[in-house]
Amino acid sequence: METVLDCVIPYIHDGNDLNSISFVSRKFYELDCITRKHVTVHLHYAPSPFRLNQRFPFLESLTLKGFPDDFEYGHRTADVTPWIREIAVSFKCLKALHIRRLFICDSNIELLAKTRGNDLRSLKIYKCTEISENGVMYISIYCDKLTTLCLSLFSFDYDSAKWLHELALRNTGIETFSLEMYERHGSYYEDIAPLLKSCGKSLVSLRIKGDYGDDTTDTFSYAVNLKHLFLPINFEFNVDYGSFKFPPTIRCLGIDELSETSAPFVLPLFNQLRELELECLRFDDPFQCSFLQRCPNLEVLCAKHVRDPLHKGLQLVSQFLKKLRKLTFNSGTPTGLIAVAQGCPNMENLHVKLTDISNEALECIGSNLRNLSDFDMEVGEIRNNTTRDLLLDNGTRAMLVGCTKLEKLGIHLYATAYLSDVGLGFIGKYGVNLRFLSLTRIGESDGGLLELSKGCPKLRKLRMIYCPFSKQAVTGFVFNIHSLRYSWGIIHGRTYTEFFATRPNFKVSTIAAQVLTKPKSYLTLAERLGKLAGQLLAGGSCMKSAKVTHAIGRAPNDLDARLLRTMVAKGIRISEERVILHGSSKKPLDIIQIQISDVESFFASAISESRDIRVEGKLIDGVPHLTKLGAFEVVVSLIGYRHIILCRQVDQPARTIRIIRSILDDENKVYVRFTSVGRTPIAQQAVMVIVVDREPTEKALKRISKIPAVKEALSDWSPQASCFDVDVSLMFTGDYLP
Repeated sequence: METVLDCVIPYIHDGNDLNSISFVSRKFYELDCITRKHVTVHLHYAPSPFRLNQRFPFLESLTLKGFPDDFEYGHRTADVTPWIREIAVSFKCLKALHIRRLFICDSNIELLAKTRGNDLRSLKIYKCTEISENGVMYISIYCDKLTTLCLSLFSFDYDSAKWLHELALRNTGIETFSLEMYERHGSYYEDIAPLLKSCGKSLVSLRIKGDYGDDTTDTFSYAVNLKHLFLPINFEFNVDYGSFKFPPTIRCLGIDELSETSAPFVLPLFNQLRELELECLRFDDPFQCSFLQRCPNLEVLCAKHVRDPLHKGLQLVSQFLKKLRKLTFNSGTPTGLIAVAQGCPNMENLHVKLTDISNEALECIGSNLRNLSDFDMEVGEIRNNTTRDLLLDNGTRAMLVGCTKLEKLGIHLYATAYLSDVGLGFIGKYGVNLRFLSLTRIGESDGGLLELSKGCPKLRKLRMIYCPFSKQAVTGFVFNIHSLRYSWGIIHGRTYTEFFATRPNFKVSTIAAQVLTKPKSYLTLAERLGKLAGQLLAGGSCMKSAKVTHAIGRAPNDLDARLLRTMVAKGIRISEERVILHGSSKKPLDIIQIQISDVESFFASAISESRDIRVEGKLIDGVPHLTKLGAFEVVVSLIGYRHIILCRQVDQPARTIRIIRSILDDENKVYVRFTSVGRTPIAQQAVMVIVVDREPTEKALKRISKIPAVKEALSDWSPQASCFDVDVSLMFTGDYLP
């Protein structure tokens, strides 16, 4: 079996599949830990970078993410400093780092470059703030073995291009280079030319956003292997381009516009182009129409601005570009959409802006585009007092039934069409693989959102614009969709500046019910107790349901415990019981108790008198503590400790702990940090919880089990051992969230 796993695991790259494998058994979990090569971390959910490195010590690729790209409040982002410090010390195998929409300063870049620059082969920094030219200069000087460098920076004060010249001097093996500077003034030509010369033989992909300039005479004569080229070039009349020509190896091209002036340069490429990206595409220009007709092998067409007065563009695309897999097109009609669905059967990614829509067009997409995974349609323009009389429920259902691979869906209705609450129910029922959902002017009432929440089991991001939902309905949706990470938008003209979330480490939204005086501490307590109870299950047992008892100091209706139940366990049935304590109402929640019935346990003493696994905890000085295990009362903090040994023995704690200390010291210098003893009447049975600084060896545990007074022992029972769901989404997409 181990040989089979060793052969199979390296070929499994999907993060969700790896997450599932890690849940099979302890052996599979450990195998995943040592073989996982890439993890994506959402910093707003992540606990500590130390824990990530501890679980995956051989990571070669790491992505650190902030808020989603289209969240309007991009400046409210996380600080990447703790992660950079940990990367500098611990991530010895790291070769690729991607940092996206985070706060990162020059000192972070300096530390990263000086400590990991010689090992990094790929570095991507996308839409990050507070980086100056000094920061990127550190990359140029110390990261001298890069093959991929992508920089897309917000507030970058671009005074000179010394860093680009330094990069050209020290790097000769760059294969992919992307540069987007939003504050850049002036052309790039003179700055980029030295890099093209030094990396001419290795450079395969080049993307520049900004003013590249007109002097392109000998620019690409050095880039003999260039296949992907995206430049803001606009070929002007009355400009002498001399001997300029695109490299003959070009397969993907991005320019501002296809004009007659560009004909001598682009016509030699038409038969070999696989991807074409244009700032502007005009279907009233005979040359541009003729060029598209002569590109039969085109697989990707992206046109940000389309001039199509006769609305025949989509028909032309469907007639001549049969191999299209990705299309971005902002001018079309339902007839054109039908033509694309029938003429381009390989379509996987379709983003269109339409003047109108019909159920027939959506049904045609469902019937023909079986590989569609990303669909976004914007219909009409914003108008006041528009009568909406075309119901799209049936068309939406047909599309979702046919497009079973759909993972991203955007429906934005500004014209006469609308989607009712029933249509939202169809999205929930048939959108079983949806991970991202964007809705504009969708639904009729809170009932629609409730219907949506009954499905979409894999949904991670929900964006809503001008939808008729109340705050209470949105909050309830968050509690019902356990996989959800982010939800944001504009409802009834008000922009929500907070995210909704179901994870404990994320800031609780101001819109969510504020029922606890210390929400994060209580959520952590509920989560840790749930995970500890799950770890006590014997190998053949499965947690299908659980009972959660809250001991509260207020009236039962004063406590909204939906989020607490969510943190105990996700995807199982949870029943709830509330016990009112007689005392001060200043403490809304005193004790949380979890019971799992009809199961077996690795540790028999965790079974209570009623024959169920039972753990109980409370806050002591604001810190979550375990206070009861089975029938034994103990006091152990659930924060900060990673390795715990459980022992049941005859009630001789002093003598037993001396022997255990000696064994641990002999085997691998494991030190006892804390001990708590829970007992039945004196001289009978006792449970000892021993907190150690690192995991003891199997040999040490066997010696402990052989101590005459010890009846059973369990090692590596940890309140943090399974606090990762891995792209585990906490587990990892790789994706890493606690």
